[in-house]
Amino acid sequence: MFNLRSLDLNLLTVFEAIYELGTVSSAADRLALSQSATSHALARLREACNDELFVRTRLGLSPTPVAKEMYPAINKALDSLRATLTEASSFDPARSKRQFRISIPHPMGPFYALFTRSAVAAMAPDISLSFDTVTLPVNLENDLRGGIIDIAIDWLPIELGQFANKKLFDDRLVLVVRNGNPSVNAEVTMEDLGKREFVSLHRRGQIESTPTTIRELYKLGLNVVLYVSELLEVPTLVASTDLLGIFPASMAPLLERRLGLRVLALPIELPGVPIYMIWHQTRSNDAAHCWLRELVVAELCRRAFDTLAFDTLQNS
Repeated sequence: MFNLRSLDLNLLTVFEAIYELGTVSSAADRLALSQSATSHALARLREACNDELFVRTRLGLSPTPVAKEMYPAINKALDSLRATLTEASSFDPARSKRQFRISIPHPMGPFYALFTRSAVAAMAPDISLSFDTVTLPVNLENDLRGGIIDIAIDWLPIELGQFANKKLFDDRLVLVVRNGNPSVNAEVTMEDLGKREFVSLHRRGQIESTPTTIRELYKLGLNVVLYVSELLEVPTLVASTDLLGIFPASMAPLLERRLGLRVLALPIELPGVPIYMIWHQTRSNDAAHCWLRELVVAELCRRAFDTLAFDTLQNS
């Protein structure tokens, strides 16, 4: 296998220019080099490839079969490198073809994904987005660190020095009940809830790492008879049984309109649940990543404000 460490990669731009223009002088003009420097570069490349690469004809320099085979791969690699460096220095979302992956363990994940996708498509039609909305993500820290995941939207910050955690908004917890469930109404007390059966999400990580609100909820000692792996399973089961559930208020309008659930205030004061946008610090100054983060902040905060405001009005 050819050892790239022995090759000056600047020689590849000389090869590309000569291949496309057919003369050393024209290639030198394009690259802002002297003709002698360009000729010397071609000689070094010929030696490295053990092939003439170009032969002189009455029409100029004609590529050899080896050069014809080399050109498509070299041209593609240089074009990709030029595009990457251009985007790094002056990102233009309308022309970018970047690919991003966003993890959203928050229960609104599938809906936030659609909102974000639409917002990005309106401004940057060639940017590709993919989403992971699993409630219990595996290896999230490693995926963010390795660039597999660009951004995470979660209520569990990553308390390590190399990660950034930006709070987007404060969610809160509400009680969800099947319409027609005769055992629960707006005047429900904690004593009443102590007699009811609940469906709840499996715990994520150690209890010490969970938000204060979740820890306070655990202390209530509610009678959880069924644990599920995905938060969106909670309202589905509540809608078809007499089980009760605790859910983020940002989902209230959707739960009421789509599933016909009643959303009630909990008969106890609990602090809010902060929702964070998380990314690895190595991407903090990436112009494209900054643009995506700004869009996510604007879009998700607006959606959260709308839904939480709706819930406040419904329960006032």
